[in-house]
Amino acid sequence: MRERIGKFEILRLLGQGAMGKVFLGRDPGLGREVAVKTIRLGSAFDAEATARFEREARAAGSLNHPNVVTVFEFGEDQGLYYMAMEWVDGADLETLIRGPREPGQGPQGSLGQAEQLELLAQACDGLAYAHERGIVHRDIKPANILVSRVGKRPVAKLMDFGVALVGHSDLTQEGNWMGTVNYMAPEYLDSGRAAPASDIFAMGVILYEILSGGRRPFTGETPTSVLTAILRRPPAELAPEALAGLDPALLEVAHRALAKLPQDRYATADALGQAIRACLRGAAVPVPAPAARAGGEPAPGPATLVVGRSGKGQCMSLRVALRQAEAGTVIQVLPGVYRESLVVDKAVRIVGQGDPSEVIIESAQGPCLSLQVAGVQLANLLLQGVAGDGSPALLVAASEARVEGCELLARQGPALVLAGTGPGPVFRGCTFRGAGPADVQLLAQSGVQLEDCLLEGTGLAGVEVATGARAVLACCRLQNRQGLGVTLAPGGQAVLEDCQLVGQSAGGVQVEADARVELQRCRILDSGSVGVLVLEHGQAALTDCELRGHALAGLHAVAGAAVQLQDCQVSGNAGLGVAVAGAGLLTLDRCELKGNHEPAVLVQQGATVQMKGCQVADGQSFGVVCARAGRGVLEGCGIHGNARTGAKVEPGGSLLLVRCELHDGRDTGILLFEDAQVTLEECVVHRNARGGILLAKDASDPILRGGNKIQDALLRASAGGVVKVAPVR
Repeated sequence: MRERIGKFEILRLLGQGAMGKVFLGRDPGLGREVAVKTIRLGSAFDAEATARFEREARAAGSLNHPNVVTVFEFGEDQGLYYMAMEWVDGADLETLIRGPREPGQGPQGSLGQAEQLELLAQACDGLAYAHERGIVHRDIKPANILVSRVGKRPVAKLMDFGVALVGHSDLTQEGNWMGTVNYMAPEYLDSGRAAPASDIFAMGVILYEILSGGRRPFTGETPTSVLTAILRRPPAELAPEALAGLDPALLEVAHRALAKLPQDRYATADALGQAIRACLRGAAVPVPAPAARAGGEPAPGPATLVVGRSGKGQCMSLRVALRQAEAGTVIQVLPGVYRESLVVDKAVRIVGQGDPSEVIIESAQGPCLSLQVAGVQLANLLLQGVAGDGSPALLVAASEARVEGCELLARQGPALVLAGTGPGPVFRGCTFRGAGPADVQLLAQSGVQLEDCLLEGTGLAGVEVATGARAVLACCRLQNRQGLGVTLAPGGQAVLEDCQLVGQSAGGVQVEADARVELQRCRILDSGSVGVLVLEHGQAALTDCELRGHALAGLHAVAGAAVQLQDCQVSGNAGLGVAVAGAGLLTLDRCELKGNHEPAVLVQQGATVQMKGCQVADGQSFGVVCARAGRGVLEGCGIHGNARTGAKVEPGGSLLLVRCELHDGRDTGILLFEDAQVTLEECVVHRNARGGILLAKDASDPILRGGNKIQDALLRASAGGVVKVAPVR
């Protein structure tokens, strides 16, 4: 196995087929893992294999969507063609559908039907995005839908565009079947010509499989009999009881997606996804086949309006299109600059055609768009607010909006303002560059979900959460340099999963009075202040997070704050590792505090720290400091390799160490001042450079319980210096 392909380091083989292999690799520049798909020339299939490989790279490489596997690079290295793509660590949908089942459940230990249906709706989102860019997949099947997790939420990723039809590509000839027989649409079998409706039929087959527990709607003993069933027979009967409590309207959704005639199916993959989600919400209505017009012609799908100043545009402006549109209309916007400020008061879908940077809605006064009703969808747009009045690029005053692949820029105000109530809209794959208060500003009682988004404005915060508001961020990157990453006003709430907050001058996350933040698998790096600051009676829970490179402290909690860290790493901070003061409570479980320049743990002013299974190591100062009136309880912790004393207890402080080991420090293991108290129970103190325990002149002896092993010298300060006392056994 080669150690490197292109610039990518090869870690291990993931799988192989007749014409190539797939490896797990690492991009050394970015440090991320990638899947490296290869194909080697020198076989009878060279021309076909190379064409399919290039087609997959060209098709998938042109797509940037949270539900499509991202292709990063395509190239050739010593006769080996390779494609580096997003590494999705998870199962495919086929594995989830066909595992052992209990009634109403998915595979044992896996996902239930409702979760599988949401994954299918997500795959429809990715497919709709591809269709809007002229790409027909042609091999939709459960094995080509990968499933990973963003926090606790499963996420679907559409993959394998190796047989995709790209625009007017001539890489394959019409009349030749490409794909997997069981998922081929009748018109494709008849003519060999694929269209978006063919992919929608395949999605219908997957929907049927989820509802039936893995059975296919069209079966036969031979491929020919399967083809005959698809062309001539209705889907196998699906009993209503198979839905196990799900909305019975899902049967109608499946039947419509599997209609023999393309025009009788859903007009778009997005429409199919919406129908599935409506049933999951319990908001579905029966989905009849399209009503026939006079003469037997089927009724059309959702109306479409094209906006553009070329001959292809039906409307010259978005304002005119919105005036003509009805709810459900798809408004396609051709490349150009549209200088408008609009109120969207109908549930329409506005989609930019082409690169988002080419479809620009620009406003010199007020927001570019103000969404006032539920159900609005935006995709592939650049909203550019150039007003000097502090207006946002986008104002959302209603819930249930969906915004995908858009860029929101504002010269003076926020890129986005949320003014509605409830859970709020969903933004996926968007970029926010705001100024003024924040990139994204949530007003009181509003909500928002940001997924796979970039926030890099110049405002005072990346996300500002007002009282009673709630923000959920998943797989986002915040790198605004001049302010905070996320700030929560009193009573605000935020959940961050798999996010990166990098280089904020004022700190990573600030939690004010009675606000609460949950951070899971987040990296908060290199701020000019504090990584996480929790103020009076604020609450923070961090799991598997990294706090590194902060100027003042990795984490600081004050004034009755309650903070929990589990499996976290606090390292390389120019200031403190973690600090708690003012009756605050800080709990650390299985955390590593390493290489901090000031004390790794500072407890003061009546605060308490509880640590279990933690490592405090290699710091440039003290390990743990219990300052005046600070209290510490450490169980099963290791304190080692620190430049100064491992644990220092100042006047009025107290420290309880249970089954802890203090070793290999470059000073003493423990330093105890007068009016302070240290209790050791079953602890080990050894190999510290200057001794085990150093007592101030009037300090009380430590309290020893259980079989402690204090193998270093016991020292006491006196008028003449430091006196060595007999070792404590």
